Amino acid sequence: MDKDVSAALGEFFSGQRKLNQLGVIHSRDYIGDIGRYLCQQVYGMEVPGGRPQPGYDGMIGPSRVAVRINNCPTGTPVRIAEPTEFDELIVILGPHCFLRPEGVASDFIFYRFTPDEARERFKATNGGYVGGRNAFDRGYDKALNLVSV
Repeated sequence: MDKDVSAALGEFFSGQRKLNQLGVIHSRDYIGDIGRYLCQQVYGMEVPGGRPQPGYDGMIGPSRVAVRINNCPTGTPVRIAEPTEFDELIVILGPHCFLRPEGVASDFIFYRFTPDEARERFKATNGGYVGGRNAFDRGYDKALNLVSV
């Protein structure tokens, strides 16, 4: 195995183990777990029983919130189901996400959508909706930078 690949895999799994020990990752959907954790930190979102519910991931006040996170550097769009189970959608674009607008230096940017906005800005497909770059061509709600220790 290539030495650089071996080292990167070791770092990846070490980071995954550490995030599990810190209570950030709870399941095999570790990217979703990270998104929910970020929403807890940024918006005070509560995850009832520590687990996402069918159709939504947590609560901000009385609002049922679905969370999606994307950090894919290539052409993978944001996918959502029919927006009937949640009151709002929060999409987090990570530092390497190809969907990010140009010139945003923050590590994570957060977009909030109502169900109607999601239907409007995301393209309908069989069984759901897909959001490409045009879904994020408006201003974002919040930004978060990671602090190096």
